[in-house]
This record gives sequence, structure tokens and C-alpha cells, in this order.
Amino acid sequence: MSDVALSALVLMVTGVYAVRWVRRLAPMGSELPVKTLAATVLTGLILLAEFTMVDASRSVRVAAVVLAGVYVLGPMLITGLARSGAFAFADVVNRALYWTTNGRSGLRRVLTQLALRYGDAEVAERFLPPEADLLRVQTLALAERWEEVLEQPPIRAEHGEGPVEGDNLALAVEARVEALLALDRFEEAERLVTDLETEASGEGVGPVTHAVAQRAGARLAAARGRVDETRRRLVEPPLGTPSHVMFALLALAAERAAHPVSVDMWRQAYLTAPEGFQGRYAEKLHTHGASLPPVTRRRFGATVMLAAWIVLAYLAQVALDQWVGPVVTNLGRIDPSSLAAAFVLNVPGVPQGDAWWRFLSYAFVHGGIIHIAFNTWVLIDLGRMYEARAGWGNLIASFTLGTAMGAYLTQIAEGVDPVLLVGASGGVLGIAGALLADALRGQRRGDRVLVRSLLQWMAIITLFSFAVPGVSLWGHVGGVVGGLLYGFARQGLPSSPKVSQALGSFSVGLLAAAFTAILLVALQLT
Repeated sequence: MSDVALSALVLMVTGVYAVRWVRRLAPMGSELPVKTLAATVLTGLILLAEFTMVDASRSVRVAAVVLAGVYVLGPMLITGLARSGAFAFADVVNRALYWTTNGRSGLRRVLTQLALRYGDAEVAERFLPPEADLLRVQTLALAERWEEVLEQPPIRAEHGEGPVEGDNLALAVEARVEALLALDRFEEAERLVTDLETEASGEGVGPVTHAVAQRAGARLAAARGRVDETRRRLVEPPLGTPSHVMFALLALAAERAAHPVSVDMWRQAYLTAPEGFQGRYAEKLHTHGASLPPVTRRRFGATVMLAAWIVLAYLAQVALDQWVGPVVTNLGRIDPSSLAAAFVLNVPGVPQGDAWWRFLSYAFVHGGIIHIAFNTWVLIDLGRMYEARAGWGNLIASFTLGTAMGAYLTQIAEGVDPVLLVGASGGVLGIAGALLADALRGQRRGDRVLVRSLLQWMAIITLFSFAVPGVSLWGHVGGVVGGLLYGFARQGLPSSPKVSQALGSFSVGLLAAAFTAILLVALQLT
């Protein structure tokens, strides 16, 4: 399968999921889902042309893949930019790709939702689509414009198809409860909370309504200074409730009850809040005469450094392959970078082909630009999540064990056949496996959703490994196994950061030794 066909296959699978996602953002006949669907269909036509040997030049196929990629990956790019805080740049890309108001409003809805999550009311209002009535109420509540929250008319469907029903409606009621409490209209707020709790106790009610009812009850108890009741309502955290919101509710209850723990709770709210929310918590601390605690922001340094190391190794690989040229073996012509670093079985003439370090070194060479681009993308996406949960040491250690197990399982399953294994997929799937192990035993909000997403993604990777020639099924399976083994084993060790850092340092040493061995063999080949 050519690089063009492989790219089309990856984009087609991604496009199927992208279409399902954008259908929730905009009506099916509007520009956003239509362009995403058309791009996905285009990738299918490219694959069809590849397998039916339709006469089309490579330049035409490459152009078609690039065009399809823009509209398959565009919504994800815009969302990623917004998640990193680059809202203005995200909107520039949105305007460049989509040319109608309906086309742009779907992703502007996403920008507004992310701004609300980060506590930036100004940005949320800037990108608020005109028809997004629910988001408007939430934006007004974030800006603490309470009278305007209460003046909003009943929520309409955001696509103009009648009244909103179900879970989403509860979010608008929650905003009204918050506004009534802020205006000291306790009796009205209590009636709304009672109605919410009655609705949540019925059959067939969605999880958002349950969470909103629980949160609204805790909010009412906190406003009345009932510390024990507030704590009781938050013992089992409402689904989707950020930590800083729970700390703020406990702090408010303690503050209204003149309890000294309120300052500590406001500090915790400040420490766990996104930057947009920190200002209001800082004001509370200043009111109590308390200093602001230092905040340590996670920068995902190990994830970025590992990705950079792999990319730099690929650049060195390209230079070596261009300088030396292919080497003839019984498997055919092999690039010198693969001779220097690949995990090999039953391939005569490979320098130190049975060395221990080849169980790790193959992660530093790739089969092409598509191969490394995909691995780097997934590494950054999953790595930052696992590093945020478990720290840099566990990230590097799970990558290392996943890489080693990918080669080991390949050796067991394919030991009698010639094998040449390259790519960081085993290590990346090792991180995925460790993240899955962490989420399976985790108690964090959203862990079940994360488990489901990881299992779906691993199923797709497995099907992809079966369907595409040259993709190592056992290397991928071994990576997941190694990551799961590490994740579960790590849970049985002391939770001290020093243990994780020691494991990470040891793993860095192993990877560095393997990389040094690559360089020595490469020098021999030149």
C-alpha cells in the first residue's frame, strides 16, 4: 500500500468519527458536516482508485488527500488550538475553512464551550453563536450578570427545531438557580432545586440532569451556610463537576457559617481552577486577608521532549539514508537506518542484530513521514494526559516497557519468519495501556468515558493492523500489554513521586544507551 493510500485510509477512518461529531454541532445539511462528509467520501474514492488501479497521477492523488485532510482534520485542529488557549487563531482557521454563518457557528459553539470551561466570559461572548440560547445563559452566568440570566426567554433548540428537552435543559435551570442565590432570592431558588431533584428521581433521566440536581442542591446548602449538608451532597462528586467548583461550594458554606476552614477551601479552589476562574477566588482570599498560594502549571515537558527526540531521530534517519543509500539483504534493499536501529529477526548481515538494545532502538526509526506523523500526534495526545495524571517518570517508563514488549511479543509470534520492526507505536501504545490501567482503577470524573474511548481506539488500531500490510499487529498488541503490565504494577508500588522519578530515570538511561548504540552502528555503516 502506497503512502497516499495509507494516508487516505487513516483519514477515512478519522472522517467517519469526525462526521458523527460535527453532526452534533450543526444541522446535517449545513456547511460543516457537508464538507466533513464530502472529504471522508473523497478519501474512500482515493482508496478505490488505488485498489482498482484507476489511471490517476500521483500528484492528483496527493492533492486529493491534502484537500480531504484539511476538512477531515480541520475541526480537530480548530478545537486543539482553542484547547491550547489560541482562540483567535482557531477562529481565523475556522473562517478560512468555512464560509457561511451556519458553517462557522458549529465550531464557534465549541470555542464558546471551551471558553466557559476555562472561565473566560469575554472570549465566550465573543464567539457565542446567535442561535445558541443555552450557551448564552451560561455565558451570562459566568459573567455574573444575574438579572440578565433571569430575563432570558425559555430555551429554544439551537438548530431551530422546537424546544430543547432532556439533559441540556437542566443546565439552563442550574444557571437560574445560581442567579437567584446570588440575588438572595432563596425561596425561588429552593423551588427550582426541588423541581430538579424531583425530575432527577424519575425514570429515564439522563446523567446531566442527575449531576445538575445534585450540584444545585449543594449550591443551595452552601448559600445557607450548611457545611455538613454541602459536604454530604458532594461526597460522591456530581458527574462533570470540576474540582475547583466543589472546593468553592465548600468554601462558601464554611464562609457563611463563619467556619475557619473557608480560607483553606478557597485556597484549594484557587489552586485547582483554570486561570480564568482564579481571579474571583483570589478576591475571596484577599477579603480574608490571606495570601495567594503558588500555582504550579503542568507543561507536559516529558511528553514534548520525548516527541522531539523521536522527530530529531527521524531527521537524522533521513540524512543517513540519503548519505549511504540502501543496503541489499535477503529481505531486499533496506535503508541503513533500519540496519542500524530496527528490531530484526532472521535477517542475516545485520550488525549486532541480536543485541538487547534493539528491543528499544526500533522506536527511533520510522517507515516514512506518515508513520512518524501519526505516532507523534498520538504520543502528544495521550502522553500529555498520562503525564498529567502520573508524572513524567511513569510516562517514560511505560513508553520504554511498551516498546520492549512490542518487540518481545513480535519475537514470540513471528520468530520463524524474517522480521524488520520499526516505529514508536509500541511505546505509544504502552502509554495508552498504562493510561487505561490508571483509568480502570481510577476514581476521577470521566474515567469511565476515558476507558471507553481508549478501548474503542485500541479496537480501531487492531483492525488497522489486520487490514494494512506491513503494519505490525504483535508490535501493537505487545505495546498495550506492556503498558497494562506497567500501569497495574505501578499501582502496587509506593505512590511516592521519588519511585516514579527513579523508574523514569532508569528508563531514560536504557533509551539513551539504545540510542548511543544506534549512533555507533550508523558510524560503522558510513
